[in-house]
Amino acid sequence: MKPNAIFLLLGVLGLYACGGGGNASGELPEPITLQADSIAVEQILAPKQIAVRGDVALILSEKTDTVFYAYGLPDFRFLYKQGIRGQGPDDFLMGSMVSCPSRSEFAYYDIYGRTVRLFELTRKGFEKKWEYRVNMRPCEVLSVVNDSIVMLEKQDWNTKELGVYAYNGRSGKITDSLPGLKTYIKSTRIGYTLSTMLNRHSLQGYGEHFVVSYQLMDRIEFYRVSPQGKIELVAEVGDAELPESVKNYLKVDTENPPGGDRWKTPSLENIRFYYGEGGYACRDYVFILDKDGRPLEQEEAKNDNATSEKMFRVYSWDGRLLARLRMPFYDGFYQLPFAVSESRKTIYAINPEKDFEYVYTFSYDF
Repeated sequence: MKPNAIFLLLGVLGLYACGGGGNASGELPEPITLQADSIAVEQILAPKQIAVRGDVALILSEKTDTVFYAYGLPDFRFLYKQGIRGQGPDDFLMGSMVSCPSRSEFAYYDIYGRTVRLFELTRKGFEKKWEYRVNMRPCEVLSVVNDSIVMLEKQDWNTKELGVYAYNGRSGKITDSLPGLKTYIKSTRIGYTLSTMLNRHSLQGYGEHFVVSYQLMDRIEFYRVSPQGKIELVAEVGDAELPESVKNYLKVDTENPPGGDRWKTPSLENIRFYYGEGGYACRDYVFILDKDGRPLEQEEAKNDNATSEKMFRVYSWDGRLLARLRMPFYDGFYQLPFAVSESRKTIYAINPEKDFEYVYTFSYDF
């Protein structure tokens, strides 16, 4: 894609409300046309993630010695590079940025060191505010909310224990857990035991809020976290129960399946995909990847189709649907990392499959 090449995309926007008991009623307005563009930038090898904080865009690179590259908005002019890949106390070994509590901060989770760090980000550099070690394993850090509350996902494949917890970084203690998590660990026996996560969830947080969406059911949950780390359900949208196809898949006894053939795994053909992993949290709303209840074969086809599209739902933190956005794919890459500038009403996206030469911009209005 060449710099300044402009193309059009359709966004289906809805300004109707949905409360805490299910989907909203009402008709969506006519689709509106949004413009997308691209900006040439200084080349970076293997860009992995992008985050926007105020008037700074931060790129995390995966294979260079320098970890972070900062750009000024709106023209994406290079500002500085910072952070060394290594094992020193202030280095960055292997990790990722996670959603965090404000417009001027970013959070980084180091997988090997099991540490979470929160940084203050400016146009001149970033400075560490705090660093906490996560004393729980095995786990994954999903988000930082309310300044020092770390949202964790515990994964124990042996005991099939799975949960989302609020962890107070200052005290090093678990303060609460997410009730009724609808993600499960499924073990399949096909000559050996294969454990997979079924109905995966995606969590995005900002300020005192976080949202959970699910892969295989039409459900989104909105939560608030107190400064003490207590979780409160604010709203829930969609279905209360798993679809029958997912329930049936969970019930299949793969140790003693019908016909006695343990090499045949249960069928997934009737399972549909609703929300994807990944999203982006802003101060006033959150972007959620919408897969629109697609069957498995359509989901696989979309992953391979460079001319297809990507859908987002945009919700307020109290569960009101603000917009549905439709974007085209580009460069033949489906799982594009993206970030949102709320003040500029612009989505910035990168392609991690290629060296970073362009940032793609999508303007929206609702």
